[in-house]
Amino acid sequence: MSPQTLSIYSNPAVLAISQDPLGVSAHRVWQYPTPADDQSSYSLWAGDLAGGDYVVALLNAGPTPLTMNASLADIFFDASSTSAGGPAREIMQAWEVYDLWANRMDNATAASILRGNATVAMGYNSTRTSYADGLARNESALLGARVGTVAPRGTLNATVEGHGIALYRLRPGPSGGAGGRDEL
Repeated sequence: MSPQTLSIYSNPAVLAISQDPLGVSAHRVWQYPTPADDQSSYSLWAGDLAGGDYVVALLNAGPTPLTMNASLADIFFDASSTSAGGPAREIMQAWEVYDLWANRMDNATAASILRGNATVAMGYNSTRTSYADGLARNESALLGARVGTVAPRGTLNATVEGHGIALYRLRPGPSGGAGGRDEL
C-alpha cells in the first residue's frame, strides 16, 4: 500500500460518513460532460446524514481542474420536490461547510507508519468512541476542517482537481441572515 492510499483509507472524517448511523446512500443530483473532454463528466452527489447533517460530493472525472458550483437548491433538490408550497426549508437556512479532506494524514506520516517507525498514533480510535458518539461530541477529527458558510439560498463553490473529488459535510448553521465574510 502506498502512503497516499493509507492516508485516504484512514481519513476519519470520510470514515464517519461511511459509518453514519442513518445509513442512507448519497444520490447523484446532476451530471454534465466536462468542458475540456466530452468523454468525461462532472457531477454532484448529495445525501442525508444523521443529526441533520448532509454530505456533498463534487466529482470531476475530467483530466483538468474544474471550478464547480452547487446551489442549495441543487443540493436539496429532493427535499424541494417533496416540499408543499415552495422551496425546502434546508434551502432557506445557512449551512456550515466542513472539508472532509482538509485534515487528512500527510503522506510523510503515512510513510513512517508503513515503515513501522511512526511517532504518532494513526487516526481516530472508533473502538474507544463510536463514530456516532464522536459526532455527537463534535470531535474535530470526524468533522473535517470548517472552511466557511453557505448563506440561505447560497451556492457552494470549489475547484476540483482532474480525476478528483471535493467532499464536504454540511451542518445546520446559524439561523436567518446572509453568510458572513467566510461565505463559500
